[in-house]
Amino acid sequence: MSIQRPVIRKPKTPKIKKPLISKRKRIVKKAPTLSVGRIKTKTSQKKHITHKKPTKTIVGTCYLEENCKGVISRKITKSQCKRQGGKSWKKVSGNCEKL
Repeated sequence: MSIQRPVIRKPKTPKIKKPLISKRKRIVKKAPTLSVGRIKTKTSQKKHITHKKPTKTIVGTCYLEENCKGVISRKITKSQCKRQGGKSWKKVSGNCEKL
């Protein structure tokens, strides 16, 4: 007497059916497209934004005498030095200037 082995059937894989070429073209045509005219009108309505850059105030040293001798104060602007009664002013990296 012979014994048969049990046969395990493989599961069937579903076949993917592609639509016909004529139907594929119809599907592509139905997809929404943006026209160039619509894009231009939307972008032209936005206002141009200008960002202002903060200005740096130039600071230096204020001197009592005209040849940059006798320090009154440091880290001060040229106009502030003039108000305090300084005779000369010098930038952090610069030449001596008469006021």
